[in-house]
Amino acid sequence: MNKHPDIIIDKEDSEGFDVDWNTVEKEYRRSKRHRHHHHSSSFSEQRKMSRKKKIILGIIIFFLLLIVTSISAFFIMRHFGKKGLTTNTLDMNIPKFVEDYKDGGKTLVYKGHTYQFNEDLSTILFMGIDNTELKQNAVAGTAGQADALYLLLYNTKTGKIRTLAINRDTMVDINLYNEAGNYEGTVNQQLCLAFAYGDGKKTSAENQVRSVQRLLYNIPVNAYYAIDLSAIKILNDDIGGVSLTPNYTFGQFTKGQKVTLKGDMAEAYVRTRDTSLLDDNLRRMECQKQYITEFANRIVPAIKEDFQVPLTLYNDASDYTVSDFTVPEMVYLSSSLATTYSGLDIVGTKGTYQLKKDDGTAQYLLDQKAFFETLLDLFYERID
Repeated sequence: MNKHPDIIIDKEDSEGFDVDWNTVEKEYRRSKRHRHHHHSSSFSEQRKMSRKKKIILGIIIFFLLLIVTSISAFFIMRHFGKKGLTTNTLDMNIPKFVEDYKDGGKTLVYKGHTYQFNEDLSTILFMGIDNTELKQNAVAGTAGQADALYLLLYNTKTGKIRTLAINRDTMVDINLYNEAGNYEGTVNQQLCLAFAYGDGKKTSAENQVRSVQRLLYNIPVNAYYAIDLSAIKILNDDIGGVSLTPNYTFGQFTKGQKVTLKGDMAEAYVRTRDTSLLDDNLRRMECQKQYITEFANRIVPAIKEDFQVPLTLYNDASDYTVSDFTVPEMVYLSSSLATTYSGLDIVGTKGTYQLKKDDGTAQYLLDQKAFFETLLDLFYERID
């Protein structure tokens, strides 16, 4: 059968046939144009598909690089954050009742047992200052007092947190500076007064850290964070307030009656003290411990959902705080707490109150051996 009727085939004999080559050529060109058009369209579509694939692949590679870069930056910051918050060197003032020691106190012998300093610990001193705002360029002696002092010890290996509550009235040597900022020696005074001798911010905080380290036999404090009274309300309200049940009746609070602290109530709960009672700071410290525990119980779940929460709180209260925290240290600590937090385990100190006769102030005298044993429990591991 002739599939192309326009092509004329003349069968005059059995030896061959005639072909209209003009018609064949036309048919050839027509079919070729059709094939060319078909293949050209297909090729164009393939090129379009190829471009789309390249664009999609490029987007995927971009986001993969972004993720890898972000993860790398995160772990780099964690690494340097951890490094900045741990102690590699130690040069303790060893008390006389320690039987033996070496390497600046990294290893020591007490009551016949050998102890090794735990180098996995990060120590952060939190200070609550009794001013409504931190003074700028304060005259020495007027910068305010550290009414609340809590040393947080974070074990970077186990994720466990322990906290040493330090009584503001503890007697210790503090550095004195005159109005010109010149060092004038030391005096044995209440620990809280160290903050007063500085500029109201950085040098005040550093002076407070020095006195705390003296109390700790020169065990280093890796970082500090000081807040004024205004910051308490800001931080408290940023997390929606703190609910607790008071263990004491004082001011507007009633023992056993649950309350949600918001606004100025938070400051009142952690600050109120009856100065007519020599040792009422002990009761106030119990309220502070309770508040800090409940605050942490609210903030840590929030960190688990968003690692930016600590930075948000830090920024919101930045005008009312002074700290030497770096961003890597903040990233390290917040990300670690989000995955390992199991409580604060706040421990106190043993001592007695007495009235200082010459000025009528309250003095808290530490039981030195009991305090040293507390430090052994917090900072050391028994290895024999």
